Amino acid sequence: MVFSGLEEMGESPFKYVYVHGLVRDAEGRKMSKSLGNGIDPLEIIDQYGADALRFMLLSGITAGNDMRFKMDKLESARNFANKLWNASRFTIMNLQDEEGNFRAMADGSEGAEKLALKDEDKWILSTINDAVAEITANLDKFELSLAAQKIYDLIWNEFCDWYIELVKARLYGTDEEDKKVARYVLVKALKDMLKLLHPFMPFITEEIWSYLPQEGNTEAFLMKESWPVYTEALKFEEEEAKLKTAMDAIRSIRNIRAEADAAPSRKLTAVILASGKEAGFMKDTQHFLKNIANVQEITFIDSKDQVPDEVMSAVMNNVEIYVPLDDLLDYKAELERLKKEKTRLEGEVKRTAGKLNNAGFVAKAPEAVVNAEREKLAKYEDMLAKIIERIPVVEAKVK
Repeated sequence: MVFSGLEEMGESPFKYVYVHGLVRDAEGRKMSKSLGNGIDPLEIIDQYGADALRFMLLSGITAGNDMRFKMDKLESARNFANKLWNASRFTIMNLQDEEGNFRAMADGSEGAEKLALKDEDKWILSTINDAVAEITANLDKFELSLAAQKIYDLIWNEFCDWYIELVKARLYGTDEEDKKVARYVLVKALKDMLKLLHPFMPFITEEIWSYLPQEGNTEAFLMKESWPVYTEALKFEEEEAKLKTAMDAIRSIRNIRAEADAAPSRKLTAVILASGKEAGFMKDTQHFLKNIANVQEITFIDSKDQVPDEVMSAVMNNVEIYVPLDDLLDYKAELERLKKEKTRLEGEVKRTAGKLNNAGFVAKAPEAVVNAEREKLAKYEDMLAKIIERIPVVEAKVK
């Protein structure tokens, strides 16, 4: 092929060759006719789709290593395609009116960062911006599986599970100018993610692209678009930290609800004790807790003396969340949870302290790594102290 290219075209047909391992069966055996364990790709494509097969292979193969062909991984790839399709349908439904015409969107021609973005808008744009840099670097180094996993996490977790939920209230609201911004961010985020996913799943991404606004060019194809580029203007570190704190709080409240066996429809009240920058983050994002975690009232307190007696709790970094559950509270379950958390944190403290007490690690590791471990230790010790302080209070209720 190289010789033919040089002879006919005067240039090499390709610059790099990626050598990957064998694709073996689920038991690790080499596929062969004698064993009858071969896979007919056409049958797989008919059942799961070409994109699912491509994504499963690209996300599982690493240079020089064999992989096992497992149907559960193929089903996971198909589920990912379904998740993307449903999220795209939601986006398109909120872009079009009853006649199928696109609703007005904010004009981001001078840069998305100049629009009246909300915290969640800045978070998703910044998160995708970071992913662009990371995935591009992975592909440049032929780390296909890492790139595939990052785009999977970005679409499934950040966009589908979080941003769509965070932005729903605005799309259904009455502020038309804000709705224009929300629509613009939805389209920009989805388009950038489709570009990142296109090398892995070209068919579904091209199909979804055809339904999105094309800025006057109705004949545009995704495959002709330029690769997204990282831009410093879309780096919003504070909003990333703020939304991460809010999402951790929502997860904590959901976990508390599940442990107390409280119905998702039951409205809760929350008491929050926070310090440092996290205190401001929690106050700025409390509407997310109300809308997504179904919390009807949030009270911010300054000391533990103000914590109600009958509560279930969650401890985060500089944040303590208390949810009164009245007669639904199972004190035995809360005590068991606190004891498990105490055991986990003791293990983290022991592991981190062991690292820092290792003279070889401290001497050889970069200063930034050592400092990060020290910060972890301080955080774990603080969380452990709060858990230990809480256990006797709950034990008294059990007795």
